[in-house]
Amino acid sequence: MARKPAKARVPQQSAPSLSPYSIDMTATAEAVYRELYRKAQEAENAGDHGSMHCTTFNMVRDAIKHAIPADPLNKKYALRGQLSNVFRLRKGRMRICWIASSRMRRICVLFISETLRKEGDAKDPYVILQNMVDSGTFDSIFSRFGIRMSRLKNPATGNKVR
Repeated sequence: MARKPAKARVPQQSAPSLSPYSIDMTATAEAVYRELYRKAQEAENAGDHGSMHCTTFNMVRDAIKHAIPADPLNKKYALRGQLSNVFRLRKGRMRICWIASSRMRRICVLFISETLRKEGDAKDPYVILQNMVDSGTFDSIFSRFGIRMSRLKNPATGNKVR
């Protein structure tokens, strides 16, 4: 009885990549982004293309347009503790914080620090972000993205929300 020749294995092509993440910004983050852009434009118009303002804006723009959408849910960007469902990217001493939904393929930049990171300082970006979260500033965004922030304090009562 003659054997049938084995079928040649054809390498499977990988599935097409998922659609890219769309990016939203809170009004607070957008205001900071616009101010960084304005300062960079002023510097460029003055002929100072190597200005700190240009460098800062370019770093932030690159992070928002490329680095964050490339892998928004990477655990290396995850914050811990009460902000455990929030991600952050360090750019120098500045911080960009966001939430993301793989189901919705969306990212929302919550906060871009205007102040430099200095632990323990009242102007520390994480202290400012925590205060914004505790005050309920982002509650509607968290709800829209299906993110639970169960350990947050209720600003009206001071009790933890469950």
